[in-house]
Amino acid sequence: MSEIIGIGGPILDQILPVPDDFLTHVPGKKGGMEPISFPLLEELVAKSGAEPVLVPGGSARNTLHGLARFGEPCALLGMVGSDSRGVTFRKKLEEVGIGSLLLESETPTAIVLSLVTPDGERTMRTFQGASTELRGAHLEPSHFSGAKLVHLEGYTLFNGDLAETAMRMAKEAGAKVSFDLASFEIVEQFRETILSLADRYVDLLFANEMEAKALTGEEGELGCARLAELAEIGILLQGPLGCFVQEGKHRYHCPAYPVEPLDTTGAGDLFTSGFLHGYRQGYPLEICAQYGAISGRAVVQVMGPVIPHEQWSEIFAKLKPRL
Repeated sequence: MSEIIGIGGPILDQILPVPDDFLTHVPGKKGGMEPISFPLLEELVAKSGAEPVLVPGGSARNTLHGLARFGEPCALLGMVGSDSRGVTFRKKLEEVGIGSLLLESETPTAIVLSLVTPDGERTMRTFQGASTELRGAHLEPSHFSGAKLVHLEGYTLFNGDLAETAMRMAKEAGAKVSFDLASFEIVEQFRETILSLADRYVDLLFANEMEAKALTGEEGELGCARLAELAEIGILLQGPLGCFVQEGKHRYHCPAYPVEPLDTTGAGDLFTSGFLHGYRQGYPLEICAQYGAISGRAVVQVMGPVIPHEQWSEIFAKLKPRL
């Protein structure tokens, strides 16, 4: 029985290094996430002339992967296609110790094209496929039996009543609710919904600088303070500048660990893994933030959102003085 349930879109990531000028072929702003059609996704891959790296992804899955490596019992709830990509995704979950609560659809499994420019920034364009079909009606109380923490990615807001139903069921099961805003475009589209959900259900609210600005109109310390008014704990990530964390009137700034990023894909997700692991252990917010900074730093040194097995021993060594 899993004590942490992640809810989000099961997605196979296609990671593609590209020069900056390649983004002139891509609709939308650099650095965010926007849905595109499957034919356009294939066209962009063909134009690049490169072979993408395929890894299992999705914001919630990325966070669960980190939590599983930390030894946390967790499972993913989402919708995949009844296709080969869905089979592959399930196997990848099993390989890293993440339980499967996945449901199936006749729609193909989702794919995200992650375009990585030389500065390490990723611009994501997503074919959402089966991942958008999960709704509140698919959820059952048994999904949340024994759960202590339910973590939702902001992309669940595209799924109608899914986020609200999941949060309500999580609370009814006695679990804490963690919510990652995911992208500034999502905040701009669903701002009022997010404010309502945060006020009623959310215990831990994660945002980066752009997401916090879109939601609260504030940045930095003031943005974090506003997040902490909406939820029990506000966490505002600032990339190389570190992060602010606030609970009540207690605010803490954690500096980032110096690093030359290769690819920022999964940086926020793995920060969340480290932070939630510390939170689950009952550590002070300062330590939770340091755990997040350590795991977030590790993932930006590799291509994609998965930290190689051999690098986890280095992460654990950095955490030992805090245990």
